[in-house]
Amino acid sequence: MRRSAMRRGAMRKNPLAKYLLLLAALACAPLVVATSMVPVSVETMASHAELIMQGQATRSWSQWNVQHTLIYTFTEFSVAQMLKGSASGKVVVKQLGGSVNGVTQHVSGVRSWQPGEEAVLFLRASEAKDGTHVVVGLVQGDFRLQRLSSGEVRVSNGAPEVQFLTPEGAESISQSKPMTLDDLKTRIRKAAP
Repeated sequence: MRRSAMRRGAMRKNPLAKYLLLLAALACAPLVVATSMVPVSVETMASHAELIMQGQATRSWSQWNVQHTLIYTFTEFSVAQMLKGSASGKVVVKQLGGSVNGVTQHVSGVRSWQPGEEAVLFLRASEAKDGTHVVVGLVQGDFRLQRLSSGEVRVSNGAPEVQFLTPEGAESISQSKPMTLDDLKTRIRKAAP
């Protein structure tokens, strides 16, 4: 009993021992590679979005923030159709993460776009008030278009690394199911007249 009391006293007096214990605990912790979020319906996203647009990515670039602590990727979209709100022919979407000069920051739950990719995006103005927009609900507000050989256009916002929280707080893997572009537009129009 006396020995354990001596060890506790040593831990209190030796900050290096506390630091090493914390470092060992962190080294043993598993890497977190997923984003957990509460699922949001199309209708809820439509009511929270300032802009909803169908468009095509034309170019992307990444840059450091002013403090040189975070990398942001900017993607310019040409607008094919506005489903809510109004915007000129181009919209710039800002997302956390990207690569600059060999340094990469990855954010789970955020997907980048390649030039030519088409999407329906639920957007709000960036808090930076720099004229850019951010996606509402992370990946949930980013519906990628897939044109089938039959002529049908499907959309999906599913991403395998995203886990959702149920209202009870339990985690579940994304169960996003593709729907037709027309079905998505109908749901948006009903929710955001």
